[in-house]
Amino acid sequence: ETVAEGTRLALRAFSLVVAVDEHGGIGDGRSIPWNVPEDMKFFRDLTTKLRGKNVKPSPAKRNAVVMGRKTWDSIPPKFRPLPGRLNVVLSSTLTTQHLLDGLPDEEKRNLHADSIVAVNGGLEQALRLLASPNYTPSIETVYCIGGGSVYAEALRPPCVHLLQAIYRTTIRASESSCSVFFRVPESGTEAAAGIEWQRETISEELTSANGNETKYYFEKLIPRNREEEQYLSLVDRIIREGNVKHDRTGVGTLSIFGAQMRFSLRNNRLPLLTTKRVFWRGVCEELLWFLRGETYAKKLSDKGVHIWDDNGSRAFLDSRGLTEYEEMDLGPVYGFQWHHFGAAYTHHDANYDGQGVDQIKAIVETLKTNPDDRRMLFTAWNPSALPRMALPPCHLLAQFYVSNGELSCMLYQRSCDMGLGVPFNIASYALLTILIAKATGLRPGELVHTLGDAHVYSNHVEPCNEQLKRVPRAFPYLVFRREREFLEDYEEG
Repeated sequence: ETVAEGTRLALRAFSLVVAVDEHGGIGDGRSIPWNVPEDMKFFRDLTTKLRGKNVKPSPAKRNAVVMGRKTWDSIPPKFRPLPGRLNVVLSSTLTTQHLLDGLPDEEKRNLHADSIVAVNGGLEQALRLLASPNYTPSIETVYCIGGGSVYAEALRPPCVHLLQAIYRTTIRASESSCSVFFRVPESGTEAAAGIEWQRETISEELTSANGNETKYYFEKLIPRNREEEQYLSLVDRIIREGNVKHDRTGVGTLSIFGAQMRFSLRNNRLPLLTTKRVFWRGVCEELLWFLRGETYAKKLSDKGVHIWDDNGSRAFLDSRGLTEYEEMDLGPVYGFQWHHFGAAYTHHDANYDGQGVDQIKAIVETLKTNPDDRRMLFTAWNPSALPRMALPPCHLLAQFYVSNGELSCMLYQRSCDMGLGVPFNIASYALLTILIAKATGLRPGELVHTLGDAHVYSNHVEPCNEQLKRVPRAFPYLVFRREREFLEDYEEG
């Protein structure tokens, strides 16, 4: 199966599963020279298990295993295809029908007709196919399972930049009887492609019940996430060196002025921090609320997103002198300024069609017609409207830039709550940039986050110090179940 010529799809993120001897050997090109049932069970459980309690694989939701032709041939016919998973076989000669015809009987061929797909190409082509709308809704996790040439491609660009974890079982063996090897490149070498691998978990040494008392152990390797480390380093610096400041909440902060972070968005990579929980559903719902020009916070709270409840309360609105507003009416905040900048605001359910400047629409149109323009920016900071807002904007200006077909965004944020707000804002503007890229036929490039007053609240210092002890994992990648023509038509799901 192939992707239509000219289609510009991202690659699908994936993990790699491998068993090696102490010398890096994985086999002789035909078979595996050891029998460790516990490793086979680990492989089956890992590649079959879905997120959620008691979720059983089905064609509607399952994982995919990507393998070369020789690996497929090494699976005993009675075990083909690997059950409960989509089996993706890389071959320049065999089609999906050829693979089905090779199954033992017609009953099995009919049963597994939707469980096998042949890809004419390598791992990159398979990851591109699995990122297409035909597969994204039904495939949860993609695993590369060999053999040697497929593993080698997994460790080279562009695939290696989508590799989120290596699950490696090491079999103790004084000598290697293998002719095919797999070794993770050492950091700093050209082969490492700029990626430093670090061990996230390792088991104790175990003994197999295979009758030979084979020794083995499991480990999980992850790529070092330097982009999240820049966030953690900034938090650490603020806690150690920040100025003591007073603020409107009365809590007090440690603060520095002027910082910047950069995050790659390529292949729909989503900088959703991994050392703390980020309310992803809230990120999506709030951004879509902005994109629809909404200002009535009850529409968010009705969906279980309560991030604006306090600022929309009767008491808070009255404290701001906004006594004429209905409770949860926030006034001309973000979404209103994005779509109706300069219009006079009355209340949340008034009709503002055609009023003010639609900054988002203007950016989308300019990206399509003049992507080198240096005026592609929008702002939520409208001084004349600030007194009418429940809260003045913190993330207040974003500028867009196109290079080699990639769309990047620079965000300026005046007030930056590093513990709670900033992780949310990073994810929000990353998502916004990816959505605008999709709407304009561009590829996501980079998010540059410029921070003004970057602060840690005094009551956040202890939880932030706990967060600093955690090791960042690889960022996730965004998968779209369905393409939408207009930004405001997307839904979280």
